[in-house]
Amino acid sequence: MYGKVTSLEQAKAVEAMRMGNYVALPMEIDPEVTVAPPAMSGAIRLFTDFGSTVIKGRMRADPSRLSELTTGFISGFVSTGQSNVKGGLSYELDNVVMLFDTELDARTAANVFADEEFGADSENQPVELEKYPSARAQVNPGSPGMFQSWYAVGRFVIATYIYDNVMSALETADSAKLISRAETSIDKISDSLAEYAPLRLDELMDSEIDMDGVLGLVLPTVTDDGAQRGIPGVYNRHGGLHLSGSPAEDAVLFEETGVDRIAWQGNFVYRARDEEAAQRIAEEHGKVSKFLRRAESPQGLPNAQCTEYVGPAVHAIKYYCTVSFGRYAAEVAASQLTDVHQRISAQYAILAKSK
Repeated sequence: MYGKVTSLEQAKAVEAMRMGNYVALPMEIDPEVTVAPPAMSGAIRLFTDFGSTVIKGRMRADPSRLSELTTGFISGFVSTGQSNVKGGLSYELDNVVMLFDTELDARTAANVFADEEFGADSENQPVELEKYPSARAQVNPGSPGMFQSWYAVGRFVIATYIYDNVMSALETADSAKLISRAETSIDKISDSLAEYAPLRLDELMDSEIDMDGVLGLVLPTVTDDGAQRGIPGVYNRHGGLHLSGSPAEDAVLFEETGVDRIAWQGNFVYRARDEEAAQRIAEEHGKVSKFLRRAESPQGLPNAQCTEYVGPAVHAIKYYCTVSFGRYAAEVAASQLTDVHQRISAQYAILAKSK
């Protein structure tokens, strides 16, 4: 069981989880962007310092300079997806939402980020967002299809990163289309954040880590398994879709099964409406598909559904198992069959003991 946060760093991460529940999903920004990002770019969703791969993977600016020139940064959350399962035919839409202690901190940070990134490459060219004249944005003729912008709204900075693989391959950039995508991102995310009341820095230490004890029900393997990257968290239905490998399909499934909590610590636990709904989630997430074939279930847990990944090997974990108990469904992953069997059995035991 988790209680209140015990450090400021932990408190900042919890606030990022709360923020994630309100940040617009990529498919809410653009209905074409329904595909989860590649494993490496989507692994880290929340962060508490500019040295995170969230920033280093999307900017060439020196993270230490960003930290030196800004104040009041609390934490950030990433909304990321792409428009096609085939990377070469897709465009990638990333929106990094950063929370600061004051509106002045946010406005200053947006300009610092823009200035530092602009200076990182002599070919960068500024562009204007007509709908948001205070936004800072840039393109680079040497990287057609790439677009970056920073916009402060309230205590937030919305950093938009777009990479259109088709434009890049054709070596022709459609600036109007890129700008439109950025403006729509700001539209949707600004609207979604209007419902969120963020805490101030001096209030963070009163935060509770868990939501309804669901995070405490997840088998924690993220610190033991190098294939699992990210910061543990618990979310509502909307926030949890940011972590989904199939967000469009799961949006429908979670609505129909009444999911209200989604927690991750290397493995997933979903709280559904009732026992029948939880069973359906386990069945749907345990289905075979083009790249997933049936694997044997562990001894003593025949109702667990296991699969083996047989598709392209890049960044993929090989084995998966799902199971349900009561109104909870669980999903675990591991690189070895024996490990995934041990994990799903241990996860089932945690759920069974919680009743």
